[in-house]
Amino acid sequence: MTTTDDEIDATEVKESPIEGLGLFATREFVEGETIRRVNIVREITDADPIRPEAGERIEHCAYPDGKVVLWGYPDRHLNHSCDPNAYERYVDEHVEIVARRSIAMGEEITVDYLVNNAGGDSWPCQCGATRCRKITAGSFFDLPIEIQCEYRPLLAEWFVSNHGDRLARIPIWP
Repeated sequence: MTTTDDEIDATEVKESPIEGLGLFATREFVEGETIRRVNIVREITDADPIRPEAGERIEHCAYPDGKVVLWGYPDRHLNHSCDPNAYERYVDEHVEIVARRSIAMGEEITVDYLVNNAGGDSWPCQCGATRCRKITAGSFFDLPIEIQCEYRPLLAEWFVSNHGDRLARIPIWP
């Protein structure tokens, strides 16, 4: 996957107050602006599994539409926040990181890992956001209803298509 000079110049990886390394803005972004196209290394399959000896980790994977894809540098350092400033937008066969609100130069770029996630592990959250949930539950459907409604416009078409029945059961779903 190719990366333009603008994308290279727009983010940097450095130590994060959330966890380990994070992805930071090297310039300002406005709401709705594409920050960068995600560097997807490859699809993980039984025939082509994670290679720990090459530094690959399951924590660097995403799960779009039933697939397991390995995110490369620098995107694998995108940290979770319970009040994220960005989200993942699925466009054809690629993924873009998009500003959910204005992002200042030097600010860490974050996403909520539960958007487009119908099941997975839970872990204690240390994002530090004012509305931190203190635990990252395993699914979009475990989020409070008001947050599900807030995130509704961010859901990928494949997620809505695959989980329309569960979404329809939410009583106040817009």
